[in-house]
Amino acid sequence: MTAETLRTRLEAGRPAIGAWLGIPHPLSAEAMASQGFHWLAVDMEHAGASVDQTLACFVAAERHGCVPLARLPSADPYLARRLLDGGAQGLIIPVVQSAEDWAAFSVHCLYPPHGRRGVGLSRCNGWGDRFQDYLTTFRPFLVPQIETRQGAEQAAAIAARPEVDALFLGPYDLSADLGAAGDFETAPFKAAIARVRTACDVAGKPCGIHQVAPEPAQLEARIAEGFRFIAYSTDVIAMRTALAGAASLL
Repeated sequence: MTAETLRTRLEAGRPAIGAWLGIPHPLSAEAMASQGFHWLAVDMEHAGASVDQTLACFVAAERHGCVPLARLPSADPYLARRLLDGGAQGLIIPVVQSAEDWAAFSVHCLYPPHGRRGVGLSRCNGWGDRFQDYLTTFRPFLVPQIETRQGAEQAAAIAARPEVDALFLGPYDLSADLGAAGDFETAPFKAAIARVRTACDVAGKPCGIHQVAPEPAQLEARIAEGFRFIAYSTDVIAMRTALAGAASLL
């Protein structure tokens, strides 16, 4: 799959289920991708993956038809360019606060005349073998994360940007910014979530969320609630959950 097939799937109203990769090693990436996930995002924000580690994970994910994405540690346009040149099909950007901030970043992800991404021969275009096709047809799958009160208030303007493919809710950061970290039942938190989801509906964009626990029933519930771009846990959490049952025997 590519950015375009992922985009097409979502535009058809079908959910795109992926996962966060917290162990930045190609074996972990391949183990996760082999389970049939539509996308896999290397977490460069919380897991601290390097560029080299991230690119190696892209290669592993691609072997199983899984769309390779990366979550950046910040809206760094030069890191974004390196990852796209290395084969990222899309990027997830944390703490997007406004449409203006998003536009200032995303312009570096698009080639002229639509943006200011540097043009060169690199892995993304087969070191020139697919140069013209990639230059004229590739559009990265771009996802701003809404993680603050201000971001939620500006969600409609952010979602309306044409280069935005989905909005992704960051529930832990959002709840913290609203004064109750980890509490997802407060009225301000629920109101912020509703505001972001409405913004997505109006813009015709998918709304994404992290289903933290690797529980299929909870994933089904998120889909039933209308979320379509869903991160189903992480490799680390899935491994720890699978092993936790033996803790009492150790």
